[in-house]
Amino acid sequence: MILMSISPSITNSCKSCTARCCRGLAVVLTIPEAKRMVKDTGLQPEDFLEFSGNIDSRETPHYPLLVQREGKVEEYFIVIKRRRKVDCVFLGEDLACTVYEQRPHVCRLYPFELEGKKMKEHALCPVKFEKEAGTEETAAQLRKDLIDHGKIARKWSIDYWDEIPDMKKFSEYFGSH
Repeated sequence: MILMSISPSITNSCKSCTARCCRGLAVVLTIPEAKRMVKDTGLQPEDFLEFSGNIDSRETPHYPLLVQREGKVEEYFIVIKRRRKVDCVFLGEDLACTVYEQRPHVCRLYPFELEGKKMKEHALCPVKFEKEAGTEETAAQLRKDLIDHGKIARKWSIDYWDEIPDMKKFSEYFGSH
């Protein structure tokens, strides 16, 4: 596992935080973002990614992977795994992100709305958060990734309509798309 701590040269409002978002919120990834994180961290997808059927699709802009089981349609999303079902697997003992340079878009944007301009009304941040340079560019990249994600997720949903997503099979599949 490649671990990176926060460099003292990085301006980061999270330094004095208690990691409430890293402990309480699901980190939903786009497929392009998951692919980048696999490449950038050098980790196997199954080491830090999993599928969740417990994400409310009305609360996320990501297109779900759709599976039909027993006459019902289920929705699955790619999420960062949790330690002890609470902490993000990348949350270090010092409460710093161990993959800070490779962290997901949603982590880069939080506590701002997904367009990167205004703060969320009920953010978990206990500190006065200051927008970092590149926030709006990150939001633009997320918008692009969401479009690409939707195309790949729809294709997967057609090709594997009746199979619960499996990370190994899915990483082979999205590695070719």
